[in-house]
Amino acid sequence: MGGKGAILLVLSFSVLFLVLGSKFNWLATNSVDNLTVYYSETRAHNIAVSAANLAANAIFFDGSWDEGFDDIDFNEGKISVVVTDVGDEKLLTCTGTYNDVSKEVKIRFKPSNFAKFAYYMNLFGGADKFVTGDTIWGPFHTNGKLTTVGSPVFMGKATTKLGLKMFAPKDPKFYGGYESGVDVPFEFDTTGIPSAAATGGKLYPAGPQDVRLIFNSDATVTHSTSPSGSGVWSAAVTEPMSTFAPNGVVWNPKGNLYVSGTVNGKYTIGVGISSGIGSGNVYIEDDLVYRTDPIEDPTCTDMLGIVSGNNVFISDLPANYHDVNIHASILASKGGLSVENLNTFPNGGDLYIAGGIIGYQNQSFGLYSGTSLTNGFHLKLKYDERFMVASPPHFPLTDGFEIVSWFE
Repeated sequence: MGGKGAILLVLSFSVLFLVLGSKFNWLATNSVDNLTVYYSETRAHNIAVSAANLAANAIFFDGSWDEGFDDIDFNEGKISVVVTDVGDEKLLTCTGTYNDVSKEVKIRFKPSNFAKFAYYMNLFGGADKFVTGDTIWGPFHTNGKLTTVGSPVFMGKATTKLGLKMFAPKDPKFYGGYESGVDVPFEFDTTGIPSAAATGGKLYPAGPQDVRLIFNSDATVTHSTSPSGSGVWSAAVTEPMSTFAPNGVVWNPKGNLYVSGTVNGKYTIGVGISSGIGSGNVYIEDDLVYRTDPIEDPTCTDMLGIVSGNNVFISDLPANYHDVNIHASILASKGGLSVENLNTFPNGGDLYIAGGIIGYQNQSFGLYSGTSLTNGFHLKLKYDERFMVASPPHFPLTDGFEIVSWFE
């Protein structure tokens, strides 16, 4: 290669290294810029998540909190939270800012509903026990102490405020986990139910009077009334639920409510706060079910809520002497779900509930000699998982909120 060729070769390599060097310098500089932007975006996102957690905590402690945060210094950045009411729900828009970079987190809350529990009992009496043969699917909670004999089965998570007491053989089955020290106050408001019944549902006169409802699978109801405690019933009338209670809410302010049948639709039925043990009760006189079992058929569109001012009883009637089926979420304001005349009620087999039981104080479903049932029922409670995200119309809410969605 001559001198000229060598010079050209040197010049070519020089140009090549000059171009590549410039490119490498650009890449290095751009990498630093990208790292700076990524760092700022990550810090802004983390600040927004912190704002969301702070705001969510405020909502959990006080459901009426709506002040939000306005450009507050936090972790070398700023946080802002705007609370917007969307019907009964709340939308929190949480913004984190760092180095002029902003990121948002949005959280949607809905009022927490007691129907989300498979079994909730505020107080669990010392004489009340779950025994071998009892099975509960779904969330369980008591603000008292859970007492067990033998091997009752809890398929969902079980929580208590005051702990667990076991009698031999001490072998309860907690397949969904167990946690103590958890407090869920038995606080709710039922005033919206009679209001809804008065404006689009069925609100009975102040009474006192007893009401009987027999649901029919064709979306009709057969109903009658009786002066409270008289046992003399009016002629039964059958009419479509769409005209009897268009919005699905039926309320008897004072007296008792007697129910049975096959539910077609979504309803909440109930009776007001009692003035004594003789009123404010709901009596289930026979099977009370949907057209299809919601545990076996997740497409079931029927739903029932039962609310009593006192107790809900399985009636002492021959129709209930061999297995009873109930599809509903049941809330008893002063008592719980129990069996009428339990001491003389025969061995009824299984009490199958697809839904949930919510009450102030636990009641006995059965009497036992050792672990052998003598009177009443074994409880077979399966949770209707639709109640985790939906509820019967105007069913009582808790005093708190829960997260429906979290968008980042």
